[in-house]
Amino acid sequence: MNDDRPDPDALLAQLQREESMEKKGRLYILLGMCPGVGKTYAMLLLARQRQADGLKVLVGIVETHGRKETASLLEGLEVIPRKKISHGGHTLEEFDLDTAIQRRPDLLLVDELAHTNAPGSRHLKRYQDVLELLDAGIDVVTTLNVQHIESQVDIVRQVTGIAVHETVPDSLLDRAHEIQLVDLSVEKLMVRMGEGKVYMAERAEAAAKGFFREGNLTALRELALRFTAERVDRDLEDIRKARRVSSPWKTNAKLMVAVGPTPYSESLIRWTRRASGRHGCPWLAVWVEGTRPLTAPEQDLLGRSLGLARKLGGEVVHATGDDLAVTLLTVARERNVSQIVVGKSNRRSLWKQTLADRIIEGSGDIDVCVVRPVIGRPSNRSEMPRRSFTAHSAQEYGIAFAIVTVLTAVCWQIEPVVGYTVPALVYLFAILLAAFHIGRGPMILMAGLSALAWNYFFISPKFTFEVRALEDIILLVLFFAVALSMGQLTSRLRTREIAERRRQIETDALLRVTQSAALAPEMGKGLAEALRIINSVIGTDTALVVRKLDHSLPTVPHPAGTWLPDEREFGVAAWAYGNKQIAGRFTDTLPQSAGTWFPLQTATSVMGVIGLKLTNEDATLDFTLRQAVEAFALQLALVLEKEHFIQAVSQAEVMDRSERLRRNLLDSVSHELKTPLAIIRASIEGMEAAAANPYVIEIDTATKRLQRLVDGLLQMTRLESQVVEPQMEWCDVNELVEGAIKTAGDVLKNHLVSVDFAPDIPLIKTDHALLHQALANILHNAGVYTPQHSAIELTVRHAEQKLRLTIRDHGPGLPPGEESHVFGKFYRAAGAPAGGTGLGLSIARGFVQALGGDIAVWNHPLGGAVFEILLKAEFMTPSEDHACVSCQIKETAAT
Repeated sequence: MNDDRPDPDALLAQLQREESMEKKGRLYILLGMCPGVGKTYAMLLLARQRQADGLKVLVGIVETHGRKETASLLEGLEVIPRKKISHGGHTLEEFDLDTAIQRRPDLLLVDELAHTNAPGSRHLKRYQDVLELLDAGIDVVTTLNVQHIESQVDIVRQVTGIAVHETVPDSLLDRAHEIQLVDLSVEKLMVRMGEGKVYMAERAEAAAKGFFREGNLTALRELALRFTAERVDRDLEDIRKARRVSSPWKTNAKLMVAVGPTPYSESLIRWTRRASGRHGCPWLAVWVEGTRPLTAPEQDLLGRSLGLARKLGGEVVHATGDDLAVTLLTVARERNVSQIVVGKSNRRSLWKQTLADRIIEGSGDIDVCVVRPVIGRPSNRSEMPRRSFTAHSAQEYGIAFAIVTVLTAVCWQIEPVVGYTVPALVYLFAILLAAFHIGRGPMILMAGLSALAWNYFFISPKFTFEVRALEDIILLVLFFAVALSMGQLTSRLRTREIAERRRQIETDALLRVTQSAALAPEMGKGLAEALRIINSVIGTDTALVVRKLDHSLPTVPHPAGTWLPDEREFGVAAWAYGNKQIAGRFTDTLPQSAGTWFPLQTATSVMGVIGLKLTNEDATLDFTLRQAVEAFALQLALVLEKEHFIQAVSQAEVMDRSERLRRNLLDSVSHELKTPLAIIRASIEGMEAAAANPYVIEIDTATKRLQRLVDGLLQMTRLESQVVEPQMEWCDVNELVEGAIKTAGDVLKNHLVSVDFAPDIPLIKTDHALLHQALANILHNAGVYTPQHSAIELTVRHAEQKLRLTIRDHGPGLPPGEESHVFGKFYRAAGAPAGGTGLGLSIARGFVQALGGDIAVWNHPLGGAVFEILLKAEFMTPSEDHACVSCQIKETAAT
């Protein structure tokens, strides 16, 4: 029986992935083999086409490199001014990320995805700016050369001999909605190079002799074509799965690569990433922590390798064990790995198997792929991690030499009494004890010196290294072997004990942190004790920032902390909190900061951030330390979440009672006022010569103001009671806008209101009343807060199932920093005219959000404020429009 039903787990994962991607922006990448193939030109052509389709297109940053044809395409496109950054006495220009997020375009152009930002920027790399834009829901189109893809770096180095330092992780390319190849033949590119359309004359000549050799370009073109073809294969496989077509590929594949503190690990990680991309399967990067502590260079190599694995989308797994091969195979079986990737060793031993041989021997049903790695940076044997000879090591060697000397002197005195075999036992016992306190190297030296001293001073003939008797030769050889074995075994036990003690200290500290924070009678004292434990274990000063009830961060840290961050550090903390990512020192986001900030994140929310400032300026945040801090942060987050839930439940009960009372009161008062107001309005309209009586005019004005107040209270009550259910119907946008202008009332009489409709706007399916009232409230707000006779511009556009209503006034604009507060209930700006309630914009946003849209606001560069309603809606197609007209004709004829 052929079961074509989809896998429920795979279907659920796909639905969750699609739901997550709907909330984020889409990424379009124009990929080329090298500079000069026309990526920026194609990007600008695409932008002009999208703008002609009615989309709001902004140019974030575009590099024309002096090409006139490219620069001419910028005409007619709005360009965001570049942000100026002062560094080293120079003024640098960079992409303005904050302005781009505030403007919220439909499509944003960001050139050169692999670019490294100027020092002082929020992010180290431009692709991190793009990630933040996508998370903000903004569609981005960008350009990229194939040599800048992280997984292709080793291949590019082997082909061209050039090391590429500016790279983009493959995980970002996996998020791309579309990757378009911009291809050009090598012959045509060389012609463009000769014509000076790629680089100027001097640079073109140097490039032709270096990177732009014909062989290099041919290889890069093949690489770009192959990468794009693999991408098409993955898209095709997704379509096959969506249509329930059985796949000939291995669908349950999972790769695992072993990572260690060597410069070869990065190459193995990139190879595994390329293989996982071809198979469309997940992959793991496993680091096995042994008993030997890592040196500083090894920690640096390990941190770089594991950071690369995270960037490329792999899952990092930390395991512990003395036997590397056995531990890797255990992890592979526990995680259901189908293929293990290991490096090929160039050194062979007759009596010792390599790691690859041991893994192959015990792999069983698991496939093993042995790869010859290339070094992660230009080959230099001096850069290989080596055990450094420190002052502590020299002291241990001196202790070993001194112990042998003292024991030789003591045994020399007692040898006539006990014989020449007893000194050998004394030496063995000393080696056994010393191995608990000194390292492996000093212990081996001690064993060798002991054997030589026993031979020279005690075995006949004395004071020579000659051994004549056969039993003495056997004793000497066995003595050295036993001494060396005992010392090695004891040293290994000592190293294991130190490692277990370190893990025990970290585990005990984690337990004490949890107990201190969770079981303390007062939360403040408990957090203070928890931070004191963290400081003592890690050697840092800490700052704790716990979110407020409204989910915003306070401006001062928790008093339990030992570090007082400045305003700049609070900005880093706010970014880490808002983006749920580690930021600050030792990261690629705001690395100039003094501290490193970790979000206190649980499965449901972020409870705040914790900042660490290492007391030792030369110390680094290595992988082990980072893991410990993340564990501490998780425990603190869980404790704070539990406390938050307790407070939230208690407060919710009180708020629920008070809210019911408030709603009932507002509802009663509003309805009681509505009837008398209607009677007063009707009486005024029925009075003769009312227009000539100033008192009647004043009464009419006050009644209208009171009517708006009552309507606002009723609408706010509907929103807060969650009883607003949109009634979708086909609406004419022109009629809706004209009605909203009339509803805005007399405040627009002395303003120049202009409406710019896009041609042929079809009917839209929405709730006419809700959208009408939201637009009227924004227009009324513009009329109140701008000078008389100033212009108010209303622009209506539609594209890609989105309706965009933009209202721009020519008033003083919004106070700086108040853009996010104008939609709050009862909010009124400083110096606002008397008589308002502060509910209009709050109601407008509530109605628009009920329709599935949102409202953005910003200050226009030329003055005034801009309110923009962006609404996802269903537009009537021409066939539906024709059917609707035919139906209306039939109804008219029947009547």
